[in-house]
Amino acid sequence: MNACATYPEDNLGSSSCGYDSRDWQAETLTIVGSDAQSTLTITGEVDMPTPGWSLELIEGPADRMQPPGLRFRLEAEGPDGIVTQVITPTKVRYEAPTPYSDIREIIITCGDETLVTIDNVRKKMRETTRVGQR
Repeated sequence: MNACATYPEDNLGSSSCGYDSRDWQAETLTIVGSDAQSTLTITGEVDMPTPGWSLELIEGPADRMQPPGLRFRLEAEGPDGIVTQVITPTKVRYEAPTPYSDIREIIITCGDETLVTIDNVRKKMRETTRVGQR
C-alpha cells in the first residue's frame, strides 16, 4: 500500500483550465470629453493545481448584436520545476482599450469549456479634468 498515491492523469481533467473559478467582474470606463477609447477591465480568480501558474485572457471576436457580446480565452502556463501540488487560487486580470462603451456580456472559455458568462458588465463614466481646472 502506498500512502502517497497520486491521481491518474485522466482523472484530473484539464488542470490548465483550473478546477473552479469565482469573483468574475467586468467594467468599461469611458472618459467623457476625451478622444480616448473606453477601457475594459475583467477580473476573476481561478483555482489552479499548484502555485506558480501564469494566467492570461486573450481577446477574441465580438458578436454583431448591439450592444455586443465579447469572447475571451483563458490561457494558462504552468510553473517550471517541481512545485507543491496544492490547489491554489490564482488571480487573473485583463485591462485594455476597447471600441465598445457598452457591452452586453463577456464569455470566457478555456479549451472547449465555458468558464463563465459575465452578464452584468458595469459601465462607468468619468469627466475629464483639464489642467488648471478643479
